[in-house]
Amino acid sequence: MKKIGFWFVKALAYLIAITPFGLLYLRSDIYSFLLYHVIRYRRKVVRDNLVKSFPEKSIKEIKKIEKRFYRNLCDLFMETCKMLRLKPEEMSRHVTFTNPELIQSLYEKGRSVFTSIPHSGNWEWYGKLMHTVSDHKASGIYKKVKDPYFDAFMKQLRLNFNQDQEEMIEASTALKALVRRKEMVNAILIVADQSPRGIASDYWTDFLHRDTCWFYGLEKMAKLLDYAVVFVDMRRVGRGQYTVSFDLICEDPKAMEEGAIMEQYVRHVERFIHDNPDNWLWSHRRWKHTRQQQA
Repeated sequence: MKKIGFWFVKALAYLIAITPFGLLYLRSDIYSFLLYHVIRYRRKVVRDNLVKSFPEKSIKEIKKIEKRFYRNLCDLFMETCKMLRLKPEEMSRHVTFTNPELIQSLYEKGRSVFTSIPHSGNWEWYGKLMHTVSDHKASGIYKKVKDPYFDAFMKQLRLNFNQDQEEMIEASTALKALVRRKEMVNAILIVADQSPRGIASDYWTDFLHRDTCWFYGLEKMAKLLDYAVVFVDMRRVGRGQYTVSFDLICEDPKAMEEGAIMEQYVRHVERFIHDNPDNWLWSHRRWKHTRQQQA
């Protein structure tokens, strides 16, 4: 049954991939209506996350953000499927980099860098285009999908246009893989706002009015490998149109105090969400752990 489900999803993805952009978002609007009003996909999770994150907003304002989020979520699904057919020059017309010279300047100094992005904008499109930003060796860290068919399919989607297998690094082996590449000048994409196990050794801090745990991997690997850290601010400025700005968190991670890199990253994510409240992944059960549970 899993294999049948995989082939159904893959066939749907290819049908979406060949859909012209003019029709793509019409289909997305239909899916969004069904997802929100009929299927009611994670409506309780989304509502709870929004209400607790924006206590100053009225229910009317929350519902407006909520509906925009579901439209953005469906757009994201459509755009991800389009990656099967989009050529590099076509995809580049949809994403504008405002200050790529920041990343290139790090390369010219011989500095490898972690480009850290939250689940915002279209992080999958950024991953496909990050090799165009600078002369770094660009790769992305990903979490393996349990189902082997879907895992292979997601790797197919995410691999760059030259199908370089080194562009994908599985999260559990990331540190070892990057140690082996210490002679290269790397730019490594890491989506760093997932919910970790919720243990005491995670990084805990206030985030959107709640005590929140974060993976410490970004900071720990940056210090061990001596990588600069840059925040990727990817904003949806129109349907299928994005701008990407880079903000340097640190160039010398070893000079940073314990927890300072993570704290700055969290504040960047929080500011982004306040500026773009419908552009974050609210359907994620981000606050399923509490620090009290680990005491």
